Amino acid sequence: MSPLEEHLKERHLDLNLHRPYVDDAEGVVTFFLWNLSGNIVGYQTYRPAGSKKVDNNPKLGKYFTRKTYPSIAVFGVESLHLTPNLVFLTEGIFDAARLTERGYSALAALSNDPKKELRNWLFCLNRKVVAVCDDDSAGKKLARFGDEAVFCESGQDLGNSTDEFVSKLIYKYSR
Repeated sequence: MSPLEEHLKERHLDLNLHRPYVDDAEGVVTFFLWNLSGNIVGYQTYRPAGSKKVDNNPKLGKYFTRKTYPSIAVFGVESLHLTPNLVFLTEGIFDAARLTERGYSALAALSNDPKKELRNWLFCLNRKVVAVCDDDSAGKKLARFGDEAVFCESGQDLGNSTDEFVSKLIYKYSR
């Protein structure tokens, strides 16, 4: 297993389910984004050594997202078979990965300001949508897209929350 793949596993990403493209030579991982029709409509690159301070720069930033417009693009469509009556909605890929690694459907909106078209898209899933939100202004925006919303502890997101927090969240919605 390559160093980047090891890093992704440490971030709770199920490599068999999500199948990102890993380029160890460039130090970058590419996640493909899909719509409900099964079309690739974008991608997000992740550079663990990149800077969050570099605003969406494809060569320097930690994250870079490109979507075709006006498409709705999310990460995690491949997980929708896991739980047919429930889907968790998160802001980021590694937030969703905390749930998919435990066998739950989870989508990442990949935005701190989701568009209203996403709400319509989620409605088409015909499932209960639980938004798992950071405790900040972006989280408050994401909360409007779920049938229910759960907020992470201050200063945390689901990707770096404790296993205890994730277990309690799953227990609450798996009954």
